[in-house]
Amino acid sequence: MYVDMTVLDEECTRLACLMADRSMERLTVPEVRSPEEQGADLEAEFSSELEKSYIRIAAAGSDPECILPSMLMDMAGKLSILATDLSLRSDRDTAEVIRSIGGRGEIGQP
Repeated sequence: MYVDMTVLDEECTRLACLMADRSMERLTVPEVRSPEEQGADLEAEFSSELEKSYIRIAAAGSDPECILPSMLMDMAGKLSILATDLSLRSDRDTAEVIRSIGGRGEIGQP
């Protein structure tokens, strides 16, 4: 089982930057579409980019069955690094930061 970690990391970073760019656009550009339309468009764009990433990672010699689990682990690792960094800069616990990013609010809240 092999995954080219260099290409995988490049693609995960590219996808994360794409999502961050779209989030910033939502915050700074007035939107005329409904939230449902925005979500559907973002999902379609991300799905297309995810497919391109998968193809690039596979083309680098990675075993296809290992790509998606490796991408999930890489993205979870990036999230934990971000949350740890935010936690160190504030008085919030790392798990609390992750939950707030995930939309679950404070610790112990649904």
